[in-house]
Amino acid sequence: MQEGHRARLRGRLESCGFCSFSESEALELLLTYAIPRKDTSATAGALLSRFGTLKSVLNAKHEALCSVSGVGTATANFLRLIGDIANTYISTKPQSHGLKGSLKTPAAAAGYALELLKAERYESVYVVSLDKNLRLLQAERLFSGTLTEAPMYPRRVVEAALSHCAHSVLLLHNHPSGDPSPSASDIEATQAVKSALNAIDIALFDHIIVGHESAYSFSCRACISP
Repeated sequence: MQEGHRARLRGRLESCGFCSFSESEALELLLTYAIPRKDTSATAGALLSRFGTLKSVLNAKHEALCSVSGVGTATANFLRLIGDIANTYISTKPQSHGLKGSLKTPAAAAGYALELLKAERYESVYVVSLDKNLRLLQAERLFSGTLTEAPMYPRRVVEAALSHCAHSVLLLHNHPSGDPSPSASDIEATQAVKSALNAIDIALFDHIIVGHESAYSFSCRACISP
């Protein structure tokens, strides 16, 4: 039974990407590579209860990890290794994607979005954290879905904005069909994200939907070409 569950988790990773997982599911999946032939969901839950977030788990000290039921030395070493690799990657990976200056206009944001999302095969959602001068702090892909939809959870957007000390947020996602016109669910999700950000005094600068050659700006309420 466990092997079937593990196979389903790994199949989902291949088809939908890591960003389709919740934090508990992502940690459960990671643990399958360190803990053979055992249910890893309970251990993932215990780790999140102890440390709060996946990021905190991966940045935890070895001794603290080993204090959690189900986590031995090998598993603690594995989680620390994943955290160290992720931190090294983030610190060395260029995040501007060719961007120079700030994103002060919808046209500039649309041009950046088209460049950032041009290689995405599936519908994906990026959160771009901006400083008070609308300069890029971090671009992070939070969600990846199918050819027609990707989940957009306001809580995850808020967490990303807070983790990068954002003054405002630029929300980006693509429509693989090529038509950037917003759907009813896009409009609903945008309002939900905006309300969640406003509650913590972070502005939603814009939400850009990318098509093949043009983009839709929620701030302009129109399609624009950079």
